[in-house]
Amino acid sequence: MTNLDPIADLAVPALVWLLMLAVGLELTPGDLRRVVVYPKAVLVATLGQLLLLPAIAAALIWALRPEPTVVAGMILLAASPGGALSNVYTYLARANLALSVTLTALSTLLALISMPLLTAAGMALFLDRQDAIPVPFARMVGQLVLLMVLPLGLGMALRHGWPGLVRHVGRWLRRLSLLGLAILVGAILYAQRADLASGLGPMVTAALIFFVTAMLTGWVLGWMVGLNRRDRFTLLLEFGVRNLALVALIGITVFGRVELVLFATLFLVVEMPIVLLLAGLHGRRAGPTDTAELVGGEPGSPSHDREANAPVH
Repeated sequence: MTNLDPIADLAVPALVWLLMLAVGLELTPGDLRRVVVYPKAVLVATLGQLLLLPAIAAALIWALRPEPTVVAGMILLAASPGGALSNVYTYLARANLALSVTLTALSTLLALISMPLLTAAGMALFLDRQDAIPVPFARMVGQLVLLMVLPLGLGMALRHGWPGLVRHVGRWLRRLSLLGLAILVGAILYAQRADLASGLGPMVTAALIFFVTAMLTGWVLGWMVGLNRRDRFTLLLEFGVRNLALVALIGITVFGRVELVLFATLFLVVEMPIVLLLAGLHGRRAGPTDTAELVGGEPGSPSHDREANAPVH
């Protein structure tokens, strides 16, 4: 149990399920097959997120020496996959939406194994014995299968079998999931208001440094392997945007400690105004661009339809 009861028992898993279903409704098998279209970008972005984001968290933990709960929160955030909000930001920025969707989908699927492994390794390395948090590996995997993989698969199946229904209902479902995410953020901030009052400055500073460093890492990696400007900006967004819903799922329902989600919540609060500003500036610089070019598909294809409807989850 947590001090978010009854949210911990029902609302958080339900929200994660809803969010993952909304993501699944946006996916097609072509999004996963697109790995062969962008092999260099996908390989660099995927390995970079798995290896460099935990390294950034480790460097910040070593440099800032935050409280144990913040350490655990940073570990959970670094271990989490990319968030689907990156697809929205990519659309607004006129960057490569098809690549963004593929990277988000791939990192989410890999999180079934990578998130428990990275979380367990981080907790063991950076928490002292007196502050140790046991990681129930099997329970984490089970929760991720039940509340991530199953709704993703269901969403993809619904899109394939009833595309007309999905187009009609999907937009409202995405808006509902976005509202639910906003409510979750508010509930966590309210529940942790005492910790916020005493340590807001250091946590926001750490979140800002983590976020900016992650974004710059994505951009630099894209530049090093010769990606074009749109693809580099897409990697910048993918590295910077994390999945708060899955962090909340693990922190609240697996560990039973809402304070472990506070850092990720502040990370999202810091992230949004900065990314929206950058996306707007990049979109203006990009100018009017053919929609099919942005999504890597032809008009009438599923990816083109996604662009036309603009994801909002």
